[in-house]
Amino acid sequence: MKMSMKALSVLGVGAALLLAANLNSLAAGELKLSGAPAVAIPVIAPNKAAIEKETGLTLNMTANNEVNGLNDLNAGKVDVAMLAAPIKLTVASMNKANPGTISEASFEVAPIGTLAIKFIVNPANPVKSLTDSQIKDIFTGKIASWKDVGGADQPILLVAEVPGFPARANVEAFFLGTEITGKARQVQSVVQVAQVVAQAPNAIGYGNAASITSAVAVIPGTAEIKMPLALATKGAPSADVKKLIEVVAKFGAAVK
Repeated sequence: MKMSMKALSVLGVGAALLLAANLNSLAAGELKLSGAPAVAIPVIAPNKAAIEKETGLTLNMTANNEVNGLNDLNAGKVDVAMLAAPIKLTVASMNKANPGTISEASFEVAPIGTLAIKFIVNPANPVKSLTDSQIKDIFTGKIASWKDVGGADQPILLVAEVPGFPARANVEAFFLGTEITGKARQVQSVVQVAQVVAQAPNAIGYGNAASITSAVAVIPGTAEIKMPLALATKGAPSADVKKLIEVVAKFGAAVK
């Protein structure tokens, strides 16, 4: 059966349009990310549409924790790990739990901003101020009752992430200079730290922009620890990841 020149022309245009659509789909590549909620929640999630538009990429993001992020990256399950603590601290913690788990030399890390860690209490707590020294004594177990810092005769419920998680690692390395007492109630994320503090009148913990809400009270005048936020790749970043890092860093710089 013979086709007219007009029909062939229409088919040719249709094929060209289909090819262009396929090329555009390929051009808009997908990047998979996993790791620190402190990067995902305040930096990437609220700006995801703008980041995707500016980079031409589609982001598939999982906010779990740094350990999962680095494990996923090391296993090739994701393109980028989101970090909220110096990578050497996270790697050291992972290898302490399971020797030989991971090598810091396998990764390249690109900073994209910082996030302040602040100390928090329940709003019902009558203690409205603490010195840095008092906070250190509470977090290391030297002070265990609120009466020792001007409050009620009630035990202090100290809440912290499990060892090795990013906010805790920063508090220990850059504020305490030692580990948080083993008597602390341990939870699985900095978001959960704030949730427990919000529910328990005698609790104290820490939070950041990913977790602090009006349900907790920030202790004024105390130290703020700066969490270094970063994106990590296994080996050198691809051209797409370089674009992502450049754009995310602009939004990261605006988060405090």
